[in-house]
Amino acid sequence: MMTESARSAISDPFWRCAACGTPNPSRPYLTQCLGCGASVSASDIAAASGHEPARPRHRRGRSIAIATWVYALFLLTILALIYWVGEDWWGVTILLFVPRWLYLGPVIALALASGLRWRPSHWILQGTIGLVVAGPLMGLSFSTARLWGPRVEGTRVRILTYNLGPGPIDSHRLIQMIERERIDLICLQENVEINLAFKAYLDRGWYRDPSKRLASRYPIVANLESLNVQSSNDGWYSAQLDRVRVRTPQGVEFVVVTVHLPTIRPGLTGVLEGNLNRLPPQIQWWRIQLGRVVSSLSALGNVPVLVGGDFNMPSDDSSMATLRSVFRFGFEDAGLGYGYTRPSRVPWFRIDHLLASPHWTFTRCWVGIDCGSDHLPLIAEVVLPPAPAPRSAVPTPR
Repeated sequence: MMTESARSAISDPFWRCAACGTPNPSRPYLTQCLGCGASVSASDIAAASGHEPARPRHRRGRSIAIATWVYALFLLTILALIYWVGEDWWGVTILLFVPRWLYLGPVIALALASGLRWRPSHWILQGTIGLVVAGPLMGLSFSTARLWGPRVEGTRVRILTYNLGPGPIDSHRLIQMIERERIDLICLQENVEINLAFKAYLDRGWYRDPSKRLASRYPIVANLESLNVQSSNDGWYSAQLDRVRVRTPQGVEFVVVTVHLPTIRPGLTGVLEGNLNRLPPQIQWWRIQLGRVVSSLSALGNVPVLVGGDFNMPSDDSSMATLRSVFRFGFEDAGLGYGYTRPSRVPWFRIDHLLASPHWTFTRCWVGIDCGSDHLPLIAEVVLPPAPAPRSAVPTPR
């Protein structure tokens, strides 16, 4: 019968001496070759037997932790660039238009690696990173006032802004949405007259301005001056701004504005093609046009104003802060989710916005259904509280 030591010798692997070629059994106490007596280290024995020493588990976990912290610093840098540098550097503009859900990919990969290495403690930091990406980086809006805020009393209207795009739309679907959502005011951009069925619908019962970009169920009492067209030597189009004054049946008057700012898409396309020189001048042109729009809106004075339009820029762009200092943004005030409006098939950024002067209160803001354009419509419900009654003069006691 085979003894225990013999059985162990047969089952144990052997290593071959590099100097004389003698096979030697793998024993922790055997540090010299049985054939030539040469001293051999433990790592040489492992290499000779074809078994590398196992990497310490704590080192593998440490590398994942380091990678997680590096990625966290990377995302904080991106947020700092977006909020504090803005389009002063053209690279930030590219960051604004990148699908931001892509930043979740590395977080998921790191979390899976931590799970495989049995390092659940890493999930706290990785989960925090995921919340930062899904929250402020992706533009999540969570309106608590919409969920449990007090009901605001006053003149309640619903406004829709929609870039109709370059081609035909599903007019029947769009009309159904307008009626179902009880829309009172419509701000349109691009090709407002090519959809004949939709044009015929608006011509029946809707008041329209001369540009045909504004439609109202309320009577238009004044067509205000539009923004002058400003040409560019490079053929870039000017900002468009049209505005009217409307009056509700209760006698409340306010101004409605539709805006369309130039696109920087050719510059972004140039970056993809390797031409970095096209984007900076287009950003500068967009900023000039935004300045003209802000000046035109400021000239309206202290009157209630509603603005809808395609600004061709996400709301967290630093230049959009100029508007934020004067107007409320509908989706940030009363939206739930991300409110992405473009591209319509798989939207990943919001460049269509609804704004209101401080006189108004947004109670809801949401994205409408796809009606065939490359944009999605954006809808909001706003309330204009009644103006406070003037104080009566109190007689001075004698």
